[in-house]
Amino acid sequence: MEFLPIGLMVVPLLFAGLVWIARQEARPFLFLLGTGVALMLSIYQLWEVLQGKVILGLGEEILVDALSAFMALLIAFLSFVCAIYSTAYLTLPHLKEASEERLRMFQTLFLVLEFTLFWTVMTNNIVLLWVALEATTLASALLVSFYWNKRALEAGYKYLLLLTVGITSALFGCVLLYAAAAPHLGDEPALLMTNIKTVIEKLPKHIALISAILLLIGFGTKAGLAPFHPWIPDAHAEAPTVMSAILSGIIIKVPLYAILRIMNLFAPEFPQLGTLILGIGVFSMLLGSLLAFLQEDLKRLLAYSSAAQIGYIAAGMGVISYLGYYGALLHIAHHALTKALLFMAGGIVAAMANTRQIPALGGIARKMPATSIFFLIGALSLGGVPLFSGFISKLTVILALTQARAWTSVVIAVSVSLLTLAYILRAFQRVFWGEPRSQEALNENIREAPLPMLLAMALLALGIFTVGIGAQLLDPILDLAAKP
Repeated sequence: MEFLPIGLMVVPLLFAGLVWIARQEARPFLFLLGTGVALMLSIYQLWEVLQGKVILGLGEEILVDALSAFMALLIAFLSFVCAIYSTAYLTLPHLKEASEERLRMFQTLFLVLEFTLFWTVMTNNIVLLWVALEATTLASALLVSFYWNKRALEAGYKYLLLLTVGITSALFGCVLLYAAAAPHLGDEPALLMTNIKTVIEKLPKHIALISAILLLIGFGTKAGLAPFHPWIPDAHAEAPTVMSAILSGIIIKVPLYAILRIMNLFAPEFPQLGTLILGIGVFSMLLGSLLAFLQEDLKRLLAYSSAAQIGYIAAGMGVISYLGYYGALLHIAHHALTKALLFMAGGIVAAMANTRQIPALGGIARKMPATSIFFLIGALSLGGVPLFSGFISKLTVILALTQARAWTSVVIAVSVSLLTLAYILRAFQRVFWGEPRSQEALNENIREAPLPMLLAMALLALGIFTVGIGAQLLDPILDLAAKP
């Protein structure tokens, strides 16, 4: 079993090399095969963990418990779906000017990015957790800047600069934590989180608290929590649609996984950290929703709503309870599926119409009926309508807040959910059912999304209904993952 997580990390790297050296006609097949094999391995790994096993590798440097297995499956599924979507996306007319070299680089870097994401959620080393998170930034920065125009390069530069500067505070937190824990561990490795947890109560209170706050700031910046969110709208809006889906669907969730690991380490001794995370989460959901409400750019609207939705996840973690952690993880699954679907549907509309401006669009449903249905499914899920994944995940988080008697947070969470439903349905109506307002919307070249794109969106929609109607299917893994 110890070789299973190693294999899961090696597979994307192996196929990245194969994609790099393969001929043009073979690359899409290898791209799909690499992400598909990783998905099968992640499912098998999850099955083994559900049997009560904790998989260790490389002398406990790698640790796969229920939380890691859950995140690895989510990464593998989203990567596979995005790979399906990209087989048609990379042949769209607006990418014809892209050189063969850049298209090859896109697929190769995407697989490298998948490797760094797996590495992040399966390492047991606090410093390597930071290194792996920084590696995800480096791997994805070039993908964000893929179009190589002025706006894309500016977005990539801001993405790289802000995240690198922000997450540097997490490095300081790692160093401080190691220095404080090492004297109490003797010959035991002082960088392993499982070892640090055994001596956390022995650390000087002020050192441990400063270390925890530095780690939360660094990982919170990577997650896009307000007020560390300024990189989110530019990166999500200017990146290719496939990259927008993976950014919002999984990349900003992985640092939330890191925050949950930090909470599991420190929260028993420092419950005040929960109040801090709860406050940041509530502030993020409120600010993100208000900014999304004001947007006329479709992709920027979806980007700001990501900042709002990860606020729900942070709020659930801030409760520091089984129900809060459970709701946070359920909302991670919901938002990964829902936001990836919305970006895929909205992104193909923007590509076909050659504009992201909502006022310039209208009547798109007449030419793209299936895409409009998928966008509506995502919109209803994002707004928390019953039978969709957003309803059950938001309800769980709100119940956790109610259980903690955080009444102000409950009111804000419910209000933000209603506001989200209002602005996302308004955007849907204006883009897909409103009267055409410009030549872009009347463009005769606008047609239904290609079959691979529709298949990818159908898989995400199926996941949304599965979580919304049959959330109990996730209970075995979420139950294990939510326990400290």
